[in-house]
Amino acid sequence: MKSILKMKKITNIILLLVGIVFLAACSKDTETTPSPEKTKIAESTTSSGLIVSLYSDNTSYLVAYNKVYVQVKKADGTSLSNATVTYSSLMDMMTMTHSSPVEQPIYNTSDQLYEGAVVFSMPSGDMGTWGLTVKVNNESLVFNVPVNSTATNTKHTGTFVGTDGKSYSVSIVQPAAPQTGMNDLEVLVNVKQDLLNFPADASLTIEVTPEMPSMGHGSPNNVNPVSSGNGHYTGKVNFTMTGDWRLHLKLLRNNTVIVEDAALDLLF
Repeated sequence: MKSILKMKKITNIILLLVGIVFLAACSKDTETTPSPEKTKIAESTTSSGLIVSLYSDNTSYLVAYNKVYVQVKKADGTSLSNATVTYSSLMDMMTMTHSSPVEQPIYNTSDQLYEGAVVFSMPSGDMGTWGLTVKVNNESLVFNVPVNSTATNTKHTGTFVGTDGKSYSVSIVQPAAPQTGMNDLEVLVNVKQDLLNFPADASLTIEVTPEMPSMGHGSPNNVNPVSSGNGHYTGKVNFTMTGDWRLHLKLLRNNTVIVEDAALDLLF
């Protein structure tokens, strides 16, 4: 009898230890750490105690199309996946303010981050500073974020005035890391409605002509980008060698040229 009771006691202890280990593993599973290649740009806490962090694929945001990742955690470090998250950008130039194109974040279950994008049209510095207002469940946090210029002799985004009198923001989304040979090409087009609103424009036809200015040649077999929705246009671009490449993008609406040459520059 004593032997049976002893065995039951040992079994109960084992089950208890297994339960503790299982609960600890579950607790760890709810904690989230972004992949090492992402850089934390800023962090703050809402009045209700939610910890909100901004991440970037680069060491800072750039004058370009930027993926902007938002992490929302509870005070115990667990990730919050069902929050309502939005953001807006604002450049304060002392005498005036303006915004820039924004794509609102959507929760990505694979990395447990809210993923969207912002096109920063100018660098932070003497001209002004960028603020990013992040709203989580109707609680707003304002982050002052650094925005740096891209490398010398590159231009990843630009504003071009069309023959219709409208200003078009044209940005390279892909290739983010260009290489020799055929590359996926993706550009984003937004139209300036006013200083604070830049809706996406999916109604254009785009023609691309690559040029290597330093060598005086282009490349064959390129595929003009076509609308894939929400202002994004996808195609193919062929870089025959490394170096400086200029993408001449012609914007048309109803077969009428709106922007003759929205030129953007890559260097690799």
